[in-house]
Amino acid sequence: MPRPLLAVFVMTLGLPFLILLAIVSSASGVSASVFTSALGLVVMSIFLMLVVYEIKRIADLPPDSH
Repeated sequence: MPRPLLAVFVMTLGLPFLILLAIVSSASGVSASVFTSALGLVVMSIFLMLVVYEIKRIADLPPDSH
């Protein structure tokens, strides 16, 4: 998957989730730690996904270009 397509995919799914989480967490019954935990989970998931795609890209290179 090309990187620009991956970036659009992450923004398309990640930003609405964060906006929804911010709206929900602004309600009186939700603590701020829920927002920070979810944000950390999203950032870590994006980082791990990019690491996996980069390893796959390097593994798919021809052997003489490593």
